[in-house]
Amino acid sequence: MRIDMSALPEGLTHGPSRRFLTERGLPEAPAAALDFSAPGEERPTALAAFTEGDGGEAAGGEVAGGEVAGGGRLFVLGGADYSDARVVLDGESGEVHLAEWVEGELRHDLLASGLPALDALIKETESVAEGAWEDADAYDGRRGPAVVAEVREAAEARLRAVDPRLFAAHSPDAPPHWGTALLLRALRWGARRGGPGGLAYEFGPDLVEELAGLADGGRVHRYRPGDLPASLTHEPTRRLLIELGLPLGGELFDAWEEPLRTMADVHPDLYADPDASSRAYQRDHLAIGRWAWCDLTVALDGASGGLELPEGEGEPEAYLHQDLSALLHAWWMCERVRGEYYGRWDSGDSGDSGDWQVFDPCDLLADQGEALVAAVDPEAFSTPGHSWRMLNDDPYTGGMFA
Repeated sequence: MRIDMSALPEGLTHGPSRRFLTERGLPEAPAAALDFSAPGEERPTALAAFTEGDGGEAAGGEVAGGEVAGGGRLFVLGGADYSDARVVLDGESGEVHLAEWVEGELRHDLLASGLPALDALIKETESVAEGAWEDADAYDGRRGPAVVAEVREAAEARLRAVDPRLFAAHSPDAPPHWGTALLLRALRWGARRGGPGGLAYEFGPDLVEELAGLADGGRVHRYRPGDLPASLTHEPTRRLLIELGLPLGGELFDAWEEPLRTMADVHPDLYADPDASSRAYQRDHLAIGRWAWCDLTVALDGASGGLELPEGEGEPEAYLHQDLSALLHAWWMCERVRGEYYGRWDSGDSGDSGDWQVFDPCDLLADQGEALVAAVDPEAFSTPGHSWRMLNDDPYTGGMFA
């Protein structure tokens, strides 16, 4: 998205920035949780001066205090998807900042040392998730929490190489935005998509074990073949239950340890009258655990491996997940984001954000986290009546991550 030379404001005196905007330009679509389209427009035709109260004055207008330490005039490039902060360009130094006005005071965080660095940071961040789910051979086929950590560490090293001045400016604190955006993309490396006839996702026991710790239960129950009834004919699900197991005591989902029984055996009153419920067909499904958020038993279709919820309080839609692998992967992602939100940032104990004035990682985690989890199994989020969406939209809990 290039800008015509005639549309560049006179206050933008930094030559390399002028050349970048006219010759290379900014991303046309939102990327790395940043959006460079103008409010109400598909593309900006000119750079607006960042004035007090907003960034919407005409280019070249007076900047009411719109200066940073170097004294440069600030011009709006775009905004952050997750907050009201604007992405602004220092017209004298070429630096890029996240900025906002708070009671007449300009606050800002250095986002990139220049436009070429910003462009490279965005591309590196966006590339982190490439191949994680789709390419079975990527990263030598490995997936899981250890791979997520390796991918994230390697990506951060590339970001440091792209913009060493940014990282030096925030040392020893982390630069705003990029570390959190990296995490959200790196989490896809927890699993890869399964093949035809298999589960929705493939991963190892380390993901289930980490999930059990994150979900507060701390224990994993691996089923013995004798615990699994003959009606569970979906072989991939049988292998998952025996080889990987399910977490116990989780706040969101709590697996049953005892030999599996049918929903009709566990809830005889619910299925006593086949004409009283549109979900009477679930009577022969297996009760695999408790969906704790709405206090309903999760019904496992022994033939397909699909997971559903019975009728109950709140009347959630029947569909819960494609299979247990999708549930575990989505749940693990949710707990990892929650751990970052509560364990690292919301407690206020972390020193990583000591010099941040604008960026709040909790805003980014809450805004982007739902889309991350929903991408695992889009049908589980397809309507406001599906349980995950009901959880995220619940005004009493504040959503999945808040």
